[in-house]
Amino acid sequence: MLRVILFICPAALMLMGCGDSDTDKAARAAQFTTSVKPAPNPQREQLQDLVRKDYDATPGLPGAPKYELYSEYKGEDIRQVTGVSGRSLLLFFSAPWCKHSDAMRRALQELAEQEKGGIQVVEVNADTFPVLAEEFSITKVPTVILYTEGVKLRTLEGSRTASELRDFMRKVLTQSNK
Repeated sequence: MLRVILFICPAALMLMGCGDSDTDKAARAAQFTTSVKPAPNPQREQLQDLVRKDYDATPGLPGAPKYELYSEYKGEDIRQVTGVSGRSLLLFFSAPWCKHSDAMRRALQELAEQEKGGIQVVEVNADTFPVLAEEFSITKVPTVILYTEGVKLRTLEGSRTASELRDFMRKVLTQSNK
C-alpha cells in the first residue's frame, strides 16, 4: 500500500503541475532574458558602495564610472574589486592596532588625491577579514598589493611615504609596460 502511495503522489503532482501555468513560466523567463531588463547581478549591486557621485575621475569621458579614491573593503567579491579596469588599484591590508598602518593609511590617502583618479585604494582590515588575508598570503601589516586591469603586479610590505609609493608604482608600471 505504501508503495502505491509513493508512486501515485509524485505522478499526480507531475500531471497537475506545481501551480505554474505555461504563461507564468514564460513570463518569469522573459523577465530575465529581455534586453530591457538585465538579469540581476548581486556583486555589481554590492560594488555600488564604491561609486562616488561628486568626483569625475575621467573628465574627458562623460558618463564614465566614478569611484571612491579611497574606500574600505566591506566583504564584496574580491575578484570584482581587483578587476577594476582603467586605473591601478592598491589593495591595502591593515590592522587597527598597528601604528604603521595608520601612517600608511595617511600616505595612501594623500597619494590617491594627488593622482586625481589614476589609482584607487581599497583598505582591507586583516583582523576583520582573516580568511582574505590568508588567501593573499599576508604575513605582515601594512601590506599593499598593486593591481592593474585585474592583474596582480607586485606586493609591498611595510610602511612607506606617499612619494615612495608613487615611485614604487611608476617603477612597477613602467616595467610591466615593456
